[in-house]
Amino acid sequence: MPSVLSDNDKETVKRTVPKPANKIQAVAVARLYVAYPNRQRWIYTGLQGAVVLANDLVGNTFWIKMVDVSANRECRAPIVV
Repeated sequence: MPSVLSDNDKETVKRTVPKPANKIQAVAVARLYVAYPNRQRWIYTGLQGAVVLANDLVGNTFWIKMVDVSANRECRAPIVV
């Protein structure tokens, strides 16, 4: 399947996920929207990049991280599975 991420973007994503303790399950390009404070209206936050779903092999949990491949910023949000 073709990827919308360049080879440099893929390397940036791999550098932000520590390999020995995590396994990348999926990567996708996304923009972040929030419904806060009004839950009836979605607002674009200005954040976009590669979203990584990874398995923490040590803690036996899954987590999501958004990596801004243009500036190497990241935002990590754990999810409950």
